[in-house]
Amino acid sequence: MENVQITSNGIRKNLKNMKPYDAVCEYIWNGFDAGATEISINTNKNKFDMIDNITIADNGSGINYSEVNTKFKPFNDSDKYKGTRNNSYQTLPHGKNGVGRFTFFSFSTNAKWDTVYEDTDGTNKSYYISMSNESLDTYDLNNGSKPKSVSKEKGTTVSFINVFGIDYKELCQNIIDEFFWFVSLYSHQNLSIIIDGEKLDFSSRIKETFSIPFHNNSKFYFKIEAYLWNIGLGNEYSKFYFVNSAGEEVYKDNTTLNKKSDKFWHSVIVTSNYFDSFDFDDDSDSQFNLFSKKGDSIYKQLINTITDTLIIKRRSYLQDASKEYINNLVDEKIYPEFNQNNSLDVYKKQQLDSIVETLYQAEPQIFSGLNNSQKKVFIRLLDNIMESDDKESLFKIVEEIIDLDEYERKEFAAILEDTTMSNIISTIKLIEDRLSTVQALKEIVFNKDFHAEEVKHVQAIVEKHFWLFGEQYHLLTSTEPDFEEALRRLIFSKSGNNEKVSIDHEDAQKEMDIFMFRQNRSFGYFENIVVELKRPSVPIGEEQLSQLKKYMRVIQSDDRFNSPDSKWTYYLVGNRFNQNKYIEGELNSNSIHGEKGLVFKDGNHKIFVKTWSQIFEDFSTDSNYLLEKLNFSKELWLKKHQSADEAVNEVINNTAHFEESFVPPVK
Repeated sequence: MENVQITSNGIRKNLKNMKPYDAVCEYIWNGFDAGATEISINTNKNKFDMIDNITIADNGSGINYSEVNTKFKPFNDSDKYKGTRNNSYQTLPHGKNGVGRFTFFSFSTNAKWDTVYEDTDGTNKSYYISMSNESLDTYDLNNGSKPKSVSKEKGTTVSFINVFGIDYKELCQNIIDEFFWFVSLYSHQNLSIIIDGEKLDFSSRIKETFSIPFHNNSKFYFKIEAYLWNIGLGNEYSKFYFVNSAGEEVYKDNTTLNKKSDKFWHSVIVTSNYFDSFDFDDDSDSQFNLFSKKGDSIYKQLINTITDTLIIKRRSYLQDASKEYINNLVDEKIYPEFNQNNSLDVYKKQQLDSIVETLYQAEPQIFSGLNNSQKKVFIRLLDNIMESDDKESLFKIVEEIIDLDEYERKEFAAILEDTTMSNIISTIKLIEDRLSTVQALKEIVFNKDFHAEEVKHVQAIVEKHFWLFGEQYHLLTSTEPDFEEALRRLIFSKSGNNEKVSIDHEDAQKEMDIFMFRQNRSFGYFENIVVELKRPSVPIGEEQLSQLKKYMRVIQSDDRFNSPDSKWTYYLVGNRFNQNKYIEGELNSNSIHGEKGLVFKDGNHKIFVKTWSQIFEDFSTDSNYLLEKLNFSKELWLKKHQSADEAVNEVINNTAHFEESFVPPVK
């Protein structure tokens, strides 16, 4: 037996969030990483039509016997990545960085690799590796025997026995959703995935394909194929894929149309002899590379041509998507009701549709960032605008909020010729009240004469204005409920099950200040936020951070808090750090993660420390553009209160406060 360089429990802990279907896909990726063009999956089902056993066979290069120790002994490290640039810039190698081989424990009790590779003497040799989910830190290497010469073709077959939690239809669906873009884009390599003798068909995921012509006065040829998809690409962004004349991907990069919240999923594969010697590393000091990406005129022209074509396609796509968006608003009872038998109502709806469609096409993110209550307010605001002749003011306001290009500006102006407008008072009032809330909170936390209290003053405002920590959240607990009550509410919010729960942990009765959650529907997970507030006079140090870590340990101790679709973020908030520099040390130690304020990270759990100054600065940065354009009076900025109580009472229930609390009835 050979030992992996980590304990079995350590491996399980590191991979506790791995889902069974994702794990199966990792083994398929391993085959493609090994140069396979065909992945053949075979399943064995029991009488209940559930899968008992699975084999995944590939025609790749196999696992060289001399490399076993570097592939199986280290954990979270893989020689597949040595000598390559940042793996985010190439599709292969794709497999999890040194952990994919262990993930079978999430769906099977045992895994066995039967592999054939070409040895240094030119002969093909065979051996096996086997592992059990009970002892992930050990593996059997061919029962201690050397590999044998065989006449078989190269490749690896991984067998999984005693499979659990895998449904056949869901397995096929997950494989299609994971690999549709990769197999489709690289169809020139004749890639295929076969399951139980049937070749998977990925064409249903393709919305449209089209070629993009590119003419340049050079010796290089270019073949550009663009794909529009019906579904999102999972963890893959919409990208350019650059392929050389040998059909090898040499680089990939994000397009400029990501993160638009418009579901315009696309990929572009560019094949050219131009990329045979092209340097994508932007090393301007290199004297040996034939080409440099940075500043190269052909490359710039190429990207501009593709991007211009995509923008035109996106505009056409958004015209259809905006109509679908309005239909969804109507179905969800968010859109105003119009009497279709009344000609005036029909006309009003047509005008409202025109405005909503134009705004959606110009910037879909305006709508995607709103919850249902905010959508109702905004849509009704647009509806009321048609009651006024002040359409020029609306046009100016819209221009300040979103960046319209010349085409969009003319289109929107044309629509306004046939509509009437009114002031957008309620929207301005919302922004004004958010500013008032921040100003009041500044006084509470910075004015020592107020002698502000944590619960009575600071928490009283935050639990009503939790937009300070993110939009679209639901408040689950504040002030009093302990972890058991928090878990009951979380379960009820996700499943509707309203049963009393208990937690076996010594700190289960502790109380969190603020606990919020929201569902990220685009990526299928729940985001949870725990906020620990300290009264202004208490500096933040090791003791306060330790308290928040206790909360995290309680949550980590119960699997019901830690479903695979959950992410946890914790905020420790106070006026200042204490003088022993402990927090500064934690911030410096975690600065390598590139996340401002991060002091601790463990899987899906992250702890951040924020001062009120930082929170107010973030608000100012995020809102500065609108605040400057709205040009509120100085009286609003400089307004003073006589006490903390007065400040709280003035802003606690203004129009900026949220009512998105989620408290199930007590049984």
